[in-house]
Amino acid sequence: MLTLFSALAGLLPAAAAAPAPAPTPFVVQGYFPATTARKAYLNYRRGAAYVVDSAVITKGHFQLKGTVDSPQQASLMLPPPGTSYTHMMREDVAILYLEKGTVSVTGTGQPAQAVVTGTPLNRECAALAARTAPLQAQLDALAQARRHQAAAERADPALAHHADAQEAQLTGQLQAVYVAYLRAHPANPFSLYALAEYEDCQPDAAAGATLLQALAPSLRASPQGQQMQQRLAQRQRTALGALAPTFSLPDPSGKLVKLADLRGQYVLVDFWASWCKPCRAENPHVARAYAAYRDKKFTVISISLDSQSARAAWLKAIQEDNLTWPQVSDLKGFNTEVTQQYAISSIPQNFLLDPQGRIMAKNLRGDALSQKLAQVLGPVN
Repeated sequence: MLTLFSALAGLLPAAAAAPAPAPTPFVVQGYFPATTARKAYLNYRRGAAYVVDSAVITKGHFQLKGTVDSPQQASLMLPPPGTSYTHMMREDVAILYLEKGTVSVTGTGQPAQAVVTGTPLNRECAALAARTAPLQAQLDALAQARRHQAAAERADPALAHHADAQEAQLTGQLQAVYVAYLRAHPANPFSLYALAEYEDCQPDAAAGATLLQALAPSLRASPQGQQMQQRLAQRQRTALGALAPTFSLPDPSGKLVKLADLRGQYVLVDFWASWCKPCRAENPHVARAYAAYRDKKFTVISISLDSQSARAAWLKAIQEDNLTWPQVSDLKGFNTEVTQQYAISSIPQNFLLDPQGRIMAKNLRGDALSQKLAQVLGPVN
C-alpha cells in the first residue's frame, strides 16, 4: 500500500482555526552508505499545507532542518535514480516522527528497514515495532505466498480457508499487541499514533473509538486526538454493514457517473492512481475478477487520485492496464471530497458493496477479490 502518512497526518487539520502554535525546530540526520539515491526527500505537514524538503546525499550522508507546528509523523523518501519521489514503493520510504530535537536515520538496506533514533516519539515507535515487526513479517510472507499460488491452489476452498484462518490468527495477535500497548500507555503522546496503526489492521471502527476514550483527556483534547476522533467517525461511516457514502464523479469524457445508479449489482469501489505502483500491480487482479463476474451482476468503479497535471498519465494507465469498467476522477488528488467520505489516507484501497449499497468487505487484495466473489456469486466456468 502506498501512503505518505498515517491516518492522523492524512486528515484535514482539526485545529486549523486555532491560533498557530510557536514553530518547533527539528533536525533529521541520515546515513545510508549503500544508497544509490542522489537526494533525500522529507514529506510532512506545516499548518494546513504539505511540505516536501530535500537534501543532497553526499557519501551516504544528508541533513534536513525545518519546523513543525506540533509533533507529527513524516515520510523520508530515497528515490532510486530515474524515479520521482512521488512514485515511491513502501520499501523506499522510512517513517519517522518530527519533534523538537535531532532525529537520526541510518540504514544499510531498504529505507523502510532503517533505524530511527533520537527523540521520544521515535524511541517509542522503535519499542513498539520490535513487538509488531515479527507478526507483520509473517503476514507479509503469507500474502506473498498467496500471490504466488498456482491457479489450482487458489481455486481450492480448503487451502483458501486454511490461509484465511492463518491470516485471521496473525491479525488478531497483532491487534492484541497494540491493545496491550495502548492500555499500558494511556498518557503517552505516541499512543495516538499507535492507535492509528491499530486502526489500520482493525476493520471495526467501534473498537478504535473505545480505545480512544480510554486514553488520557489531555491526549483526546490535543489536535492529534481531535483528528483521530474525526478519523474514527469517518471509519464508522464506512464500517462493514454500513450504507456506502454516495458520490458522483466525472469520467474521462466529463460525464457524471453516480454510485447510486449501480444499485442492484455488487460493486467494487476502487481507489487508485496512475503513479501508484502498488495500485498498478493490483489492477490485473481486478481486471480478472471483472472479466469473470461482470455477467453475474458485478461491476467496478475506479476512482483515481491523480491530479489535474497527471490527466494524460491517468488516461494512459487506463489503456495500459485495460481497465474497461467505469473510471472516474475530479483530478484533485487526495483533496477530493470522496476521500474524506471514505476515510482514504493511503492507496490502493477498495470496498465491496452488496446490491443494496452496503459495505460487505474491504481491501480485497490479489486473488482475495475473486475468492470473495466466488463465495457470494458462485464459481465461474
